[in-house]
Amino acid sequence: NIKKMGKVEINRIIDQIEQLHNNNWVGVNLYEILDGITDNYANLKLPNFNHTIHQIARHLITDFVVIKRLQGIDYKIANEENWIPVDKINFKWTDTVNALRENKKEIIRELQNLSDDSLDKPILKDFSSTYVNLHGYIQHSYYHFGQIVLMTKYIENLRK
Repeated sequence: NIKKMGKVEINRIIDQIEQLHNNNWVGVNLYEILDGITDNYANLKLPNFNHTIHQIARHLITDFVVIKRLQGIDYKIANEENWIPVDKINFKWTDTVNALRENKKEIIRELQNLSDDSLDKPILKDFSSTYVNLHGYIQHSYYHFGQIVLMTKYIENLRK
């Protein structure tokens, strides 16, 4: 009863990542929203939010650790890399958005090298499975993209 080297589930996960970034199940086109944010709004400190939009987006870029793990590298993120302090963000907003786009392309490239039988194996020795890591990446992204959407709506309401 040998499993075929299929890619059914891998292709489903790739599709989920594409939908996350494009027209997802909640009907949000992420890049329409991100491209509509200015440097000023990205770095605006809003009441009742712990981080700026830019900090959250830079935090999402740290999801490249999943890419590193898929490449067999146990990359450790420093705290200041994980959540960059407001006064240390010296990136243009467009560069941050482009980095998010690149992460998406790179994780999909890595997934195209895998088959379904690799999903249940640990992503690295003593780590959870590749499957759990990939779905964690997707869930983490939805959570923070949701925050960014809420914050952009808050800013739009301020401007009315």
